[in-house]
Amino acid sequence: MNNQQRDAIKSLRDALKPFMDLDGGMTLNRLEALLVLYTDGITDMLTLRDAVESSAGISKSAMSRMVSWWSDEAYLQYKTDDEGRQVIPDRPEGQGFIKIEPDPRDYRRRVISITPEGEHFGCTLANDIMAAGDAYTARWKSKKDDS
Repeated sequence: MNNQQRDAIKSLRDALKPFMDLDGGMTLNRLEALLVLYTDGITDMLTLRDAVESSAGISKSAMSRMVSWWSDEAYLQYKTDDEGRQVIPDRPEGQGFIKIEPDPRDYRRRVISITPEGEHFGCTLANDIMAAGDAYTARWKSKKDDS
């Protein structure tokens, strides 16, 4: 691997750091759920599930849990205690980047929107990625000029 390739991988790692800071166990599928919302302008859960399922091969139920993790309330899973009873664990807080609401025109559907916190996170992330790309381009041009 040459230095340019190492620099490119380092830039990717730097760009992913904000996600790892949110959750050290961040999966690429969970990341894909948020990135699709940022880039594709999707506003309803059904379209989002279809988009991510086709691009990443994620089931619709798994996609719902991933979207819930980014939303204002995280997915609640019931646990079983030592005696076999279902118990409700402490409800984990969602990240608050997405708001999920019932569609006023069709109660079966859910409308998705990015919250101001989510917008701020996305803009900060995009700026970090652009800065990393600019730094990489500047290094590449500098090395090319030195040749």
